[in-house]
Amino acid sequence: MRLLESAYRAFAQERYPLASALLQRFVDSNPNSHRLKEARWWLARSYEERGDLPAALSVYRALVGEAPRSTPLAGSYEYYALNRLDEFRRSFGPSSLLERRQIALWLTGADWLTIPDVGLWIAQLADAGVTSLIVEAGSSSHQTMQSGPMGVYFKTSKAPVIEDFFTVIVPAAHAKGMAVLASLNLHEPAWMTANSEWGIVMANRTDQVFLPVGHIDVLHPDYQRFVGKLAQDLLRTDIDGLVVGPRRTKGFAEEWSPTSRRMFEGQFGPSFDSQDHSVSPDAWRWAGWKTRTYLEFVARLTQQLRQTRPGFLVAVAVHERAVLSPADALTEYGEDVFETKQRGLHLVVQPEPGMSERSDEQVARLETIRQRLAPTAGDERQLWLGITLGAADPSSLVTAVRAILATKVGQVGPHLLLMNGPAIP
Repeated sequence: MRLLESAYRAFAQERYPLASALLQRFVDSNPNSHRLKEARWWLARSYEERGDLPAALSVYRALVGEAPRSTPLAGSYEYYALNRLDEFRRSFGPSSLLERRQIALWLTGADWLTIPDVGLWIAQLADAGVTSLIVEAGSSSHQTMQSGPMGVYFKTSKAPVIEDFFTVIVPAAHAKGMAVLASLNLHEPAWMTANSEWGIVMANRTDQVFLPVGHIDVLHPDYQRFVGKLAQDLLRTDIDGLVVGPRRTKGFAEEWSPTSRRMFEGQFGPSFDSQDHSVSPDAWRWAGWKTRTYLEFVARLTQQLRQTRPGFLVAVAVHERAVLSPADALTEYGEDVFETKQRGLHLVVQPEPGMSERSDEQVARLETIRQRLAPTAGDERQLWLGITLGAADPSSLVTAVRAILATKVGQVGPHLLLMNGPAIP
């Protein structure tokens, strides 16, 4: 135990580099010691005093991971480490969480409903290497098409509530040092019955017949105010961030509403002919303006949420086409990587359907995306690249996570997003 005594003397003398070196040596040399947790606690504290926040967070998380899946016993080193992690999260927001590379797992609400013991499963994910969870906050169009329930998974009076399981997921994840981000699709809100005044129409390509489509005009001021209030309710669940989901269907440039049309013409003048045909000669300007205006709304929403929670993380999810074929992604989905990054928003690149699950092919694909993003990437801590897992159930998903994290794609690069089930179309 002389090693520990020497480390404590160095710490008391504010010789933190020496203290951390001695404590690390003790941890490495004594994996079965009854004082291992004590040594890890002081190792994390010495890293903190040195100003090495990523190293301190890593040790605190390792210490918390040794605790049973229930809340650590008050007065234990695991308890102190958990409180320290919570202090970091509340003081610095997601910035402290993102000091290290994130391994995020994205699951739908329907997935969570099949998990019998959420706390135990989250503990298993943390042990497998997952550092953050992205949880869909509302039902998807796929669920409702299969006669599933419509609504959200958190407490609110703004939309139907299927089940409030954010109150279960968030504390359980935070107890293991994991971040929780909520995902919400604003373009196709299958989690609510939309006001008919917020709807949009699409012009038929041949006879110019205007057809209503099942999308919302995300530029409608009333809808934006509604989303702002709903997001405040979501913020009360103590989540660490919000991911704005991508459109699932094409046709962005062909859709319009009377409200967005008036806004557009207020800036650029009339671009529709006397018969109310769709935006024809200015389709590129129309799609670009709609995308920029939408991202400006997301940026304002970010500022609004950060007034309550400074440093709150907001990300915009896009298809891989936004990187590999940006012109198509702009007109089909209203996605623009450069404009997203310009507004300081995180960028989540979701995998396309049919992508290979072979490790070497995933590495090559992610590297191609990184190279394409290089001119606009900025801070890689704001970039999340996605791959698809093929697990059939929650138990096999933990195994799949361990397998992918053992490969090169799981060990290097920007934040990694793991998605189970089919990728977005």
